[in-house]
Formats: sequence, C-alpha cells, structure tokens
Amino acid sequence: MSSLCAIPSLLGSLLTRGLVAGVLMSCVAASAHGYPRPAAASSRPELDFKPAAMRLYTTATGDTYWYLVYDVVNRTGQDRTWAPVMTLYTDRGHVLRDGDSVPRTVAANVMSHVGDPLIEPKSTLIGRLRQGEGHAKRGIAIWPATRLDVNELRLFVEGMSPETAVVTNPATGDAVTLRKNLFLHYLVPGDPSALRDRAVELHPGYGAEAHWIFR
Repeated sequence: MSSLCAIPSLLGSLLTRGLVAGVLMSCVAASAHGYPRPAAASSRPELDFKPAAMRLYTTATGDTYWYLVYDVVNRTGQDRTWAPVMTLYTDRGHVLRDGDSVPRTVAANVMSHVGDPLIEPKSTLIGRLRQGEGHAKRGIAIWPATRLDVNELRLFVEGMSPETAVVTNPATGDAVTLRKNLFLHYLVPGDPSALRDRAVELHPGYGAEAHWIFR
C-alpha cells in the first residue's frame, strides 16, 4: 500500500479539495475511515454516458488541448438536467476542469476540426435533457494540455448519477459530500506531441479498476 495511505491529514486535505484521483482510490477505500464505494448496480436511475476516445488538438500557434466527444442519453423515465463536471488529472499533477482556460475561438476551432454537426457547444448543451434516444445530446469536453510530457490521464465525470455519500474529513472533522463519478483512465502512447489527433485509448488495466467512484 502506498505511503500516502498512512497520512490521514493528507487524505483529509485531498478530500476537502476534491483531489481524490485514481492513484489514491485503492488506499482510500481500504483506509480505516471506510471510504465509500458506489454499489455495483445503482438503486436510482442514471443517465447513459458514451465517451469516444481522448484526442489531442494543436492550434495554428502550437497550443495544445485534450478533447473528448461524448453522447448522453436520458432513459431514467423523467426529464433530467444535464450539467456535467468533467475533471481531468494528469500524472504531472495538473487538475484541469472542462472549459477552464479554453478560449471560445479554440472551442469553435476544435468543433470545426471534428466536423460533426450534431455536437453542441457547452453553452447550449447544459440544461434540460428529455427522455429517449431521440433526444440524446452530443457534446465535447476540452482541456488545455498544459504539459505534453504526460503518460497517463484520469478523467472524472460528474452529473450522470444523483447518488451521493457523506464522509468525515479526518483532518477537520467536517462532513464532506461526495458525488458519484464515472472514472476513465487513459494511457498516452509515446510522445503526445506526435499523436497528430490519433486516439488515446483506455489504459490496458482499466478493466480491473473501479469504474465508478465517489469524490
């Protein structure tokens, strides 16, 4: 077990800041604080989220951005609100939230590059999601690739499930509400600067990892 697991104050700080990444999941779940895990089958209806592969986009000026196209479908039996929070962690310690520090011109250029007329910009995608396949939405998440010397990307997607869990921060004693997230773990092949928009696939070990977590 990682030495990180033996530092309750550090785990408490991570919980407070929302930085429980994939590298900490196993040790947190095994800690004496009983970090909760989502049930294998949810007792509450959830939205269906279908991600494509992660890809890298390079602007004309050489700036780089990670992006992910996805579909979301509402089969819950009632209209729902789609307001996702997509947080990308790199193995270089960066924590990136979808859309932050992404100029509108860059977002428009990425969408034009993909060339899919069904993709909606984030500004219009967030809101009421009606029921059924016929009302499915296609969106795109974009993050600045602040460093390219990365090997792994971990993506946490919040907004599909209403499930929550309350834990106690071991450092402060405060109650912390955690929300169910989809966890996706990607392995970046070789030098990212040479990807040229090729797909970044899921990590080979992803099948053995927890695909849903509370964070």
